[in-house]
Amino acid sequence: MAVADVKSRARRKISKLAILEAALKLFADEGEAGFSIRKLAMVIGVDPMTILHHFQSKDGLLRAIAAQAIQSIDVPVATASWQNDLRTVAEAYRELARQNPRIFHLHFRYYSTSPTDHIEGELVYSAMRRAGLSDRDAVGLGLAFYAFVLGFALAEAEGLLRPISDDDAAELDALDPVEFKTTRELVPSLKALDPAEAFAAATTAFIDGICDLARREPPKSLA
Repeated sequence: MAVADVKSRARRKISKLAILEAALKLFADEGEAGFSIRKLAMVIGVDPMTILHHFQSKDGLLRAIAAQAIQSIDVPVATASWQNDLRTVAEAYRELARQNPRIFHLHFRYYSTSPTDHIEGELVYSAMRRAGLSDRDAVGLGLAFYAFVLGFALAEAEGLLRPISDDDAAELDALDPVEFKTTRELVPSLKALDPAEAFAAATTAFIDGICDLARREPPKSLA
């Protein structure tokens, strides 16, 4: 039997899905800094070339990991309310970040990773049009909406959006009372911060801004 045939058969001993599931678990456990194709190959007991045979490159594997992770959330469905559709998409990505905090940053790296991204993108762009925005604004604000949602969700997953600790509060209270008057006055609210409430309020503010811009848009031509 030829060497090439032996290698080909060896590559088929583990499925692409099995490799992907193992990769997702390793990435979720170790984070990107602790993840490598060599380490994954050791975990599942194959040659690194077997993994590359299925995914072509590490970049291809990382994109597949992001796509696999997004399967854990419910795919939003269009409703009669464009405002509700935007909130649904926002909550879907926030939930994805909460379920997969170490993987979520990969969704910043790739424009899309799976059909789910395109479904949600269609909802967002459709919502912008239904709100009355021009196509130019629909594109710009559609992308801005994603930047806001992904950024907020990542910040929460990384622990930035959390109630401040007593040590944090003491550090703020020690600031100059004249130069940092407002910051010091907000310490009680920072200690009581509710990330879910903050996310809902920020999403509502974004939607209200879209409504305001749409009211100022010139009427679309009927020609």
